[in-house]
This record gives sequence, C-alpha cells and structure tokens, in this order.
Amino acid sequence: MADSHPATRPGALRTELALFFVGVLVLGLAALPVRGEHVPALERGVFRFVNDLPELFYRPIWVIMQFGNGAAIAVVALIALLWRRFRLSLGLGVAGLTVYFLDKGAKLVVVRHRPPELLSDVRVLGGLATGRGYPSGHAAVAFALATIAWLWFGPRLRWFFFPLAVVVCVARVYVGAHFPLDVVGGAALGLAGGALFGVVLSVRHHGHRSRAGTAPVSPDQEG
Repeated sequence: MADSHPATRPGALRTELALFFVGVLVLGLAALPVRGEHVPALERGVFRFVNDLPELFYRPIWVIMQFGNGAAIAVVALIALLWRRFRLSLGLGVAGLTVYFLDKGAKLVVVRHRPPELLSDVRVLGGLATGRGYPSGHAAVAFALATIAWLWFGPRLRWFFFPLAVVVCVARVYVGAHFPLDVVGGAALGLAGGALFGVVLSVRHHGHRSRAGTAPVSPDQEG
C-alpha cells in the first residue's frame, strides 16, 4: 500500500517545488538593482539602520553568524551522521556544499562591491570582508541548512531553523560585510538549493520515518 502520510503526498512535493521556484525568482530579482556602484536609497537606509545598532550585540550575533560559515556544513552534517541520521547528514552536506560553490559562481557574474567600498563611515566589526558581495555566502549556507532541517524535523522543532538563518542575514549587514540585497539573494539561493535537494533526497519522507521510529540505520537500507 502506498504511504499516505502527508510527508509523501503530492502537496508536500508541491511545497518543496514552490520554495525552489520562489528562491530562484527572488535570487534573480534581487540581483537587478545591484549592478554597478549604485546603492538604492531604501537599501542604503536599511543598511545604515542595521549597521549602526549598538556594538554590545556583536558577541552573541557573531556566535549565531557562524551557522552560515562554510565550516558549519561539515559540523552539522557530522552531528547528523553521529546521530545515525544518514539521509539528514547527506542532505545537509550536499545542499550546503552546492550552494556554497554556487555562491562563488554567482559572485563572478554579478558585480557588487562590499559596503566599505561604496559607502563612507561603514562600521566594520570583526575581519574586513573582501571580494564581491552578491549574493551573501553566509546567508546562502544558513538558508540551505535551515531548509533541509525544516523539511526533516517535526512541527515542534522545524520553526527554530529559519529564524536562526534570518539572524545570520541580519548579522552580515550588522558587521558591515553585506548590503541587505546581498543577504536577500543569498537567502534565496539557499532556499532554492535546500528545497531542490530536499526533493531529490526525499528529506521530508525520511524525517517522518525517523520520527515514527522506522528510520533506516544505514545508507544502504535507505534506498
């Protein structure tokens, strides 16, 4: 008999596909205003507001910001592996690494300099970010990992991950590393990547099996 749980119904698949297409659309739209050295007035105002927030937030925000670090991909994938959630580990690793490298490629296409190069009096906290700014790699990684986790975990936990990814985005503006549209584009890239690999790897379905106590214990059995 076919599995009729919501995790395997067509509606669940439509959700993942909708997230993918929304991510791709937002990634493209957010790139339109960022070419060249012009910073839109609204974006400049939002950047100033966030970048000027009190420095006392820096330490806690820096800790959360590491969720978007490239090293976080290996850390969370390893934790899932040690937890014997092999499909979750695979999803986190593949989605995270894919968007990490796609972000590098996108930066070659879209010319967007960092805030200190385009605006005066930018407060930089921590190390000075270099290279092109669109899209934000931290935002992309954080949203890819959050999307995979959202698909895997049940209602009690799943809404924890996207707010965490949003804080990463705000943090990148706060420390002076990115403009707001950079993190919007990065978040969209991560959302699209996470949703795509969520479908390819059946992350939602295997997450349901795990919560139901029927999760496979080895990659060979996950078929």
